[in-house]
Amino acid sequence: MPFHVRKATPTDVPFLSWVVLAASRSHLARGAFYLLVPESEPERRQFLSALLQARPSWCHHAVFRIAEVRGEAAAALAAYPVSGGDLSPPEEILPEVARAEGWSEARLSAAFGAMAPFLGCVPREDPEAWAVEWVATDPDFRRRGLVTGLLDQVLEDGRRHGHRVAQLLILLGNTPAQRAYEKVGFRIVDERRTPEFEAALGCPGLARMEAPL
Repeated sequence: MPFHVRKATPTDVPFLSWVVLAASRSHLARGAFYLLVPESEPERRQFLSALLQARPSWCHHAVFRIAEVRGEAAAALAAYPVSGGDLSPPEEILPEVARAEGWSEARLSAAFGAMAPFLGCVPREDPEAWAVEWVATDPDFRRRGLVTGLLDQVLEDGRRHGHRVAQLLILLGNTPAQRAYEKVGFRIVDERRTPEFEAALGCPGLARMEAPL
């Protein structure tokens, strides 16, 4: 299917808020942002919309690429340098956005307490890597090669920026996603499992995959 890959813009924020939720949830009933914002889907989408438009971070709209089919956003992912850039890390930008959204300090503390099982299971990143994250496709456009096309482009972007390796994280047990990433050169290099993660989200933990660039 013909498609066009472009950089995301602020007008893509509604679609990207869905992308981030879908990617964080993966094959599970809920993901990390369900721990952070447990109240309702509209509140999660509102929080993510604010995050996607706050100062540059690992989840700002500017780090996303969109695959369009006939002018309609159909799939997206984010790609960015793990270090050496000017992107605010999660531990800085998440509280900043929460406070800007009117969260009390008590709510903020409770939310990060709920996130602890996820944060405690994240494998250590390669500081020199080109990170790929938030990969998701609209269900109406799946199995049409959009993610492979997006990955091909952002991996080339990583090479052009001088990176020698790309990395991404997957939830353990998401076999279809793992196979899709393996087709473009990724392999699991590290994984972390904790009982707390499994109790909170319903899968054993997270794996880090790398691909040479």
